[in-house]
Amino acid sequence: MTHANPHLAYRADIDGLRAIAVLAVVLFHAFPAWLPGGFVGVDVFFVISGYLISSIIFKALAGGDFSFADFYLRRVRRIFPALLLVILASLALGWNVLLPFEYRELGKHAAAGLGFVANLVYWREAGYFDTAAELKPLLHLWSLGVEEQFYILWPAVAVVAWRLKQRFWMAVALLAGVSFAVGLVLTVQAPVAGYFLLPARAWELLAGALLALRVQRRGPLFPRGGRLADVAAGLGFTLCLAAIVVIDKTRAFPGWWALLPVSGAVLMIAAGERAWLNRVLLANRVMVAIGLISFPLYLWHWPLLAFVRIVLGEGAGAFTLAGAVVAALIAATLTYRLLEIPLRRRGGWQPVAGLVLTSLLVVGVATNIVVRGGLDFRLKDAQAERDARALDWTDALRGETDCEPALPAGTTGKCLQADPARQATALIIGDSHANHYYWGLSESLRKQGVILMQLQGAGCPPLKGASILKDGSLNGCRQVIDAAIDYALRTPGIETVFLGGRWVYHASGRELKDAADQVSSEMLVLPERPESKDWGRAEVFEHALDDTLRTLTAAGKRVVFLHGVPELDFHARECIAWHPNRFISRTPRPSCATARALAEARMAEVRPLLGHVLARFPQVAQFDPVPLMCDAAACYGKRDGLLLYRDDDHLSLEGSYWLARRMEAQLPALLGRAGRGGDVGEVARGL
Repeated sequence: MTHANPHLAYRADIDGLRAIAVLAVVLFHAFPAWLPGGFVGVDVFFVISGYLISSIIFKALAGGDFSFADFYLRRVRRIFPALLLVILASLALGWNVLLPFEYRELGKHAAAGLGFVANLVYWREAGYFDTAAELKPLLHLWSLGVEEQFYILWPAVAVVAWRLKQRFWMAVALLAGVSFAVGLVLTVQAPVAGYFLLPARAWELLAGALLALRVQRRGPLFPRGGRLADVAAGLGFTLCLAAIVVIDKTRAFPGWWALLPVSGAVLMIAAGERAWLNRVLLANRVMVAIGLISFPLYLWHWPLLAFVRIVLGEGAGAFTLAGAVVAALIAATLTYRLLEIPLRRRGGWQPVAGLVLTSLLVVGVATNIVVRGGLDFRLKDAQAERDARALDWTDALRGETDCEPALPAGTTGKCLQADPARQATALIIGDSHANHYYWGLSESLRKQGVILMQLQGAGCPPLKGASILKDGSLNGCRQVIDAAIDYALRTPGIETVFLGGRWVYHASGRELKDAADQVSSEMLVLPERPESKDWGRAEVFEHALDDTLRTLTAAGKRVVFLHGVPELDFHARECIAWHPNRFISRTPRPSCATARALAEARMAEVRPLLGHVLARFPQVAQFDPVPLMCDAAACYGKRDGLLLYRDDDHLSLEGSYWLARRMEAQLPALLGRAGRGGDVGEVARGL
């Protein structure tokens, strides 16, 4: 995402290639259904950057006048002006439209972006394609982090390797090969790391560097153009187009798939400016104009799209998103002409010093936003402030270390205990849905003299022997859940075991927002049962649940099956009303509720299967939150002035306590302390 350098002969076709890359990314972000593989434009950018910047380095090394100081001064001049402007604008917009926890996150991402470690932060937070990604205005800075981390290391590596003379290309090729291999492994074993981290991406920049080395040492591959150049350009363009069309977010990317856009970009650059396609299409005046503003356009487009989606929610239609794209084009053009060009033309060290100082000040401002919790004083309305807090779920709410001394060494689940000083007498096992039950349930159980412990793993169904297979790799769910079950079995003091999970997703592989024929690429598997490889997802789920209940009940444990809360067909943030100023208003949905019929249809995807398994274990108590959270018309995201959810399927902390207070009447039956008359399961469900 760099610009042509005056030290190199200008190639208009490379600016045209930039235009293709940035337009692919922008259209994908604005209208993902139109261009499902548009995100590969970033990979094309990496190749272009590797080629141009390495060409500059190699030319300077060949001339004996390479200077680290000069190299990094140029990087500051080219990167910081537009980056600072976009971050400052995002912080200003965020002040006016973001809720405190959102603004706190923006402050963190702004500081990370200016420190060129945004990719590391997003790697720790989530996957690129998570729903929440659309609501992170600076998410796109991850690619800038990868690029600048590369350029912190690459000049020094190039200077050392240059001394190898003819073997230099072998050293670069070896580095690229190692990086590619790392990318293949991480794409399977740790997909988020494979997407965000430099070791898995460096080969894309090194592919451009290898081409630059070839050109520097032996000249262009096709100095006079001709048929071979035309074939190379045409093949490269076809590969890039195929990547945009064929690759989508379900693919294991980057991995092998990244060869398509990377090879395509290398071929198009190698074809040279005399190739017919490069000369006619890429060097077209319109394409070149877009290419010249590609960097500021990349920086501007995502924050504008994100803020539109944050403010308007479901009201962000195609026309509005197209308007955001047009605004990004205008902002990018003005940034290029009024900021980038003037600063490039100014000599001396003063502009660079000013840019660095300004960036340090902005980092300080962003850090202040983080430290002060997103500046909640901006919310003048008490209800909005309370609702905004409901959306925040800190790491401390997921797990602590207080209860770890009571656990066997190597236990990996996130642990919580109502009173770490006392022996736990009940255990809740499961995923993040078990976690949202824990807080209210632990408080209500304490009144019954029961101390609750939690052992959970994010995304892990509480099913014995089950794991999640994605892109050929098993996650650690089996270890987390099996260890929790083993702990319950080996601990006499644990009398009751609660099982909580997002059952409808685990059994169906679908979210409420998914189309009827869309199923997650993640597979529920039983690694220790070879015969299960021929089973469908529902059959695997049934066997695993049966085995879990049979194991626990056979050991004399009281088992309570916690049905999932109704899912919403919107994000809970859309229920918050906030009017920060007379120009902007975050107007809530007319109704913070999902139609009961829709909720029932969603639950119907799994209820028959659950009923079939649970009927085999009449001693297992069941709790169903639906009668408490729904009426005949709807299931509510907000009740009694409280926002019960923090997103579309997780309870907020207040929601957890609200639900637990209403289930207290059922706790004696759930714990087996009620009278023996009647079916325990029916009593516990409150039906």
